[in-house]
Amino acid sequence: MGKLNIAHHKSYHPYRRDNIDRVRRDEEEAAQKEAREEGRVLLADSEARIDLLRGKAGLGGGSKVKGKEKEKETIADVTGRTGLLTGSGGHINFFEDLEQHTILRSTKSKKSDPVETEKGVPLAPSAKDLKPWYVINGSEKEQDGEKEKE
Repeated sequence: MGKLNIAHHKSYHPYRRDNIDRVRRDEEEAAQKEAREEGRVLLADSEARIDLLRGKAGLGGGSKVKGKEKEKETIADVTGRTGLLTGSGGHINFFEDLEQHTILRSTKSKKSDPVETEKGVPLAPSAKDLKPWYVINGSEKEQDGEKEKE
């Protein structure tokens, strides 16, 4: 196979000084543009969060209240309830959905099967692991085989 030979005097040669400078300049401009866009997105996101929290706290201007009400309606539509983050007393409860889920699960488990218990993760090795397969002699294997057949 041949290799690609580009003469140094060609304008598209990758190692020419002007092409190296042009690529470096383009990369810097792209990085600056990306940083500006990211900063703009972060600013808009933080303003939206602040407005939402102010609206829930009852603070803020009157012109933004309509937008906040629409936002609350969309949140209510998505979640199916209006008090997504606020619990009793108006405080913010980030774990309300998890608490409701555990309460529902505990009431269902009490009604359906009170005998069922969760074992969780065992902290010690099981009895089977204490005696691995290569330690068991032939007579024990035959007994295990007979037990499995029954």
